[in-house]
Formats: sequence, structure tokens, C-alpha cells
Amino acid sequence: MNGHSIGYIYGWALSIFALSTIPPLWLGFSQAETNTQSGFLVTGLIAGFIGVALIIALKGRALELNRREKILLIISIWATLCVLSAIPFEASGAIESRLNAIFEATSAITTTGATTLSEIVTLPKSILLWRAQLQWIGGLLSLLTITYVLIKIWGVQRTEQEIFKIPSSSTHAIHDLQATIKLICPIYFGLSAIFILALNLSGLPLFDSICLIMSTISTGGMLPREGSLSTFGNLPMMYIMSATMFFGAVSILWSANLVKHQWYGLNKFKEPLWIGGAILALTGYSLWLKYQFNEGAEFLSLNLELGQALFDASSLISTSGFHSSPHSFYLLPPALILVIMIVGAGVVSTAGGIKFSRIMLMFQQSRGELRSLIYPHEVRPMHKNEDQKGHKYLSTVWVMFGLTILLLVILSTLLAYFGLGLEAALFTATSALMNCGPCLNQIENVHTIGALDYIQLASPAKIALIITMVIGRLEFLVAISFLHISFWRQ
Repeated sequence: MNGHSIGYIYGWALSIFALSTIPPLWLGFSQAETNTQSGFLVTGLIAGFIGVALIIALKGRALELNRREKILLIISIWATLCVLSAIPFEASGAIESRLNAIFEATSAITTTGATTLSEIVTLPKSILLWRAQLQWIGGLLSLLTITYVLIKIWGVQRTEQEIFKIPSSSTHAIHDLQATIKLICPIYFGLSAIFILALNLSGLPLFDSICLIMSTISTGGMLPREGSLSTFGNLPMMYIMSATMFFGAVSILWSANLVKHQWYGLNKFKEPLWIGGAILALTGYSLWLKYQFNEGAEFLSLNLELGQALFDASSLISTSGFHSSPHSFYLLPPALILVIMIVGAGVVSTAGGIKFSRIMLMFQQSRGELRSLIYPHEVRPMHKNEDQKGHKYLSTVWVMFGLTILLLVILSTLLAYFGLGLEAALFTATSALMNCGPCLNQIENVHTIGALDYIQLASPAKIALIITMVIGRLEFLVAISFLHISFWRQ
């Protein structure tokens, strides 16, 4: 195994992460938040020292990474950042328990959004910025992980293979990584800046705008205030954040074509149409339910109801989990919410879930198999895209789907063993694996007994959820490969 290449790229990841502690550290100094400064300093120094030491020690070595080494690299980076990110939460006193701090950090960086914090209004601004920043970093890291490692390992759809032109070579690992960064970072940074400016121009304070967009473009779902989005009292922000969540839910490759005005490339992506159509359909269904409920007595102005319904639909389908009001999802059937969380949004996006395109491919193959059973002697023309690589990808999708359902059953059973009701256990497991945490309490308030308090969960249950959130972000097959004995054979 090539430890030099792994260590060098790992060192760069830690060094860049160390720089991310500067904004909240500076904010802590400017706000005289003395209790938060030590945590950011320790985090930055640990990550910076290890990262720079590895870069200096391994600079100049040949960089060669095969598939196994790439998997080991990304798992090492994610695991390390989840632990290091917890230091400011514990050191500042915002979270007293170390396990709860790791849970909070993991939830933020995997863009799950589940939280152990109850009184956000009392938290220092630097901690709120750190929490939002972790979600933003996690979204960016997810995109880099998918485009640099997972696409080349598990394959993608034909349209994405045509668009994604980064060469894959085990002897030029650093060039692949640089090309990936050049493709992803300008789009991700640019969209973040545009929507922050738009939110600020809508009348929202700059700090809230930054925190909200960082949580939205990454589909994280953590608010810088307690309660729902209605506490901000700003209707235009719902439309702006709905657009932000849409871009977070669709493929970054589609966004790259859109920004570069490569219109011919946009036609090769069907997922944005499916996602946009699903958002509009759920918006219309929510409006109809609200209008029918209690003979329309609770239906306010059309503009307000439309903004809230569009926001909630975008939030649910993108797996962000935001809610526009304290009872955003109380009219939707729990089974529908569960299915939406499992399906998720787009491949090569910051959203969680199994992904739209994979579900559609499974339906298409199932329809084809059913037709073959009905008409076993039917002769159909072979299309150009029906190649061996497509069949291999379909097999991978079915295996991942089966393993995902199996993990949901195991995790739900484990959570039920530690005291959760069956319905609460199933929704908690789904929200963790699909990285869609914040909407869980909304479902719990209406459909089960009381809201879920993550702090009260037993330690083994929290550890299981932490591992599940990372697995959900990394793709299940990566974790299975890492644990398989053949992975470690020469």
C-alpha cells in the first residue's frame, strides 16, 4: 500500500481544515467570546501541525493511488475531521459530553443536521458559525469525494460519464485531484456567494445570511436560531433558500454546465427535471392539503402559503430538513415522508438518500424484466447505451439498495432495543442513513409520542448513529468494501 501518497493528500486535507478555524476564531475575538478561542486554537494547531508535517516529510514523492488506497484515504479524512470538529463544541462548554460533541460535529459535517443542542439562542456566535461552516465544508467534501473517488469506483450514468471528462489514472493521482478541485470549487464557492448576497439583499443580517446559505447549499439543515424559518419573518428568503436547496439537490456537473452556458450538456441530465417536478408536485399537494384542512380556516394568503409549501417541499426532497413553520409536515402522511427521505435527490450532489436516477433505473429495469416475463419470446432492438458497463452499474445499484434496506432494519432494531418506539426508531434510522435529520422532530411532534431528544439516547445508540451518518455520506458500498477481508489483501 502506498502510504506516501495517502499521507501527502491527507496532510493537505488537514492543513486546509486548519485554515477553516480562522473565521470563527476571529469572530470569537471580535465578540470577546473568550470561552471559545481555546477550542479553535487547539483544533487549528493540531490539524495544521500534523498536516504541514506530512506535507513537508512526503513532498516530492511519486503520487500513485489505486482504488483501495483512495477508499482508505477518504475514510481516514472523514473520520479525522469528525473527531477534530468536536473539540470547539466541548472546549467552549456548548456541549459538555465528548460523545455528544462528536455526534454534533459528525451530524454537521455529514450534512445530516440532527442536533443535541436545545438552547441555540445562548450559544456564542463563533460556535454558530463553526456549526454552519462544518456543514458547508461537509457539502464540499462530499462533492470532492464523489467526483474524485466514488465515480471512478462504482461508475455513473451514461450522461455523467459523457460530461465528467477528468482523466482517471493511478499514476497521476495529484493531477486527478487538482482537476476535480478546479471543476467543483468554483461552482460551489460561486453559488454560495451569490445566494449569500441575495439573502442579505432581502433584508436578512449578514451573519444569518452566511449561516443559512452554508447550511442550505450543503443541504445540512441547521438553523442559527431556534425554531423554524418563520422566526426570521422574511418571505423572500424562503424563495431564495428554495432555489439554493434545488442547486444543492441537483448534480454539480449540471450546475457547471449551466454556469458555463454549455446548453448542449444540460440536455444530457434528466435528474434536475425529475427533482424539479417532484418539488412542484409536492408543493401543489401540500397546498391542497392545507386548503382542505379544517375547511380552509388555516389557509392564509396564497403568497405566504405558496412560499412555505415550496420551501418545505424543497427542504424535504433535498434532504435538508428545514421547516418553514412549527408544524410544516403535520399534514403529510408519515409513509410519504419516509419514502421521500429514502429516495433523496440527485447523484453528484450534497443531498442524501439513494438518489433519484438510481431509483428510476431500478424501475426501468424492473419494467423490462416484467415485460420479459409477460412476453418471453419478444425480440427488441439493442440500443447503443445497453452495454456491459450499464448492466454492471445496475447491479451495483441493486446491491446498494438491498444493503441500505438491510442496514435500516438493523439500525431500527438496535434503536428500538435502546428504548425508542418502533416508529421513532425507523424514522431516526432513516434520517441518519439518508442524512436528513432536522425534519425528524417535526414528524415526531405530530405522529409519535413527544419529540426525539438525542441527548437522552443511550451511548451505544449514539455511536451507531454516528457511524451510520458517515456511512450514509460515503455511500454504503465504500464502507462494506473497507470492512471486507479482500480489501486488505495484497
